[in-house]
Amino acid sequence: MTSATDTLAKLFETEAVSFVDLTHPMKPGMPVWPTHPHYCQEMVESYDRGDVACNHALAMSEHTGTHFDAPVHFIRGGAAISGIPVERFFGRMVTIDARGCRPRQAVEPDAVFAFEAEQGRVRQGDAVFFHFGWDRFWDDPAAFLADWPGLSRQASELLVERGARIVGSDCLSIDCFGSEDFPAHNTLLSAGILIGENFARLGDLPPRCFLISLPLAIEGGTGSPLRAVALVEG
Repeated sequence: MTSATDTLAKLFETEAVSFVDLTHPMKPGMPVWPTHPHYCQEMVESYDRGDVACNHALAMSEHTGTHFDAPVHFIRGGAAISGIPVERFFGRMVTIDARGCRPRQAVEPDAVFAFEAEQGRVRQGDAVFFHFGWDRFWDDPAAFLADWPGLSRQASELLVERGARIVGSDCLSIDCFGSEDFPAHNTLLSAGILIGENFARLGDLPPRCFLISLPLAIEGGTGSPLRAVALVEG
């Protein structure tokens, strides 16, 4: 009898799936939320200085680069990233093409309904991501940090009803640029749904695939940088 472990090993060893890295590299000068500290990477041990090993000191926000927001980020008493069960970071992922959104425009429920009419209903436990194409500005921080689109409160409420486990996009925030009341953050995080931000290469994904994502277990953390990879069949 073939074990689940053997089945998974064979899947990873064959060409039955391809791997899409959804993570932006961490590097100085990368875009960050305006009130957050910039990413800093400093050499503290170096071969060139005669050290036996090489080592960097890092300084950053919990919300640097490709990352998750945990409920406690906006919700007093909400779960910290270290308290999220690890199984939440693995599972089916659906990607909705939202490139038709204008700058600062909020996705409404109709976009989700249109996706479901073509691809089937968003299921309980899905990770739902919106591909705005905003990652094309990643290496131009001035463009990336302005005018991004996001989700409306009504679209967020629909995804809560659908039972999504993660909702994310390729923008700096799941709320539109200029939002002052953060309806998507408050709606999703108050329902215990993780938020993924600054994802890369969502345009390389089919409507459905499998997401593997592992944030750091930061004790009490309001979020965490992560490495996210999509497994795509074929």
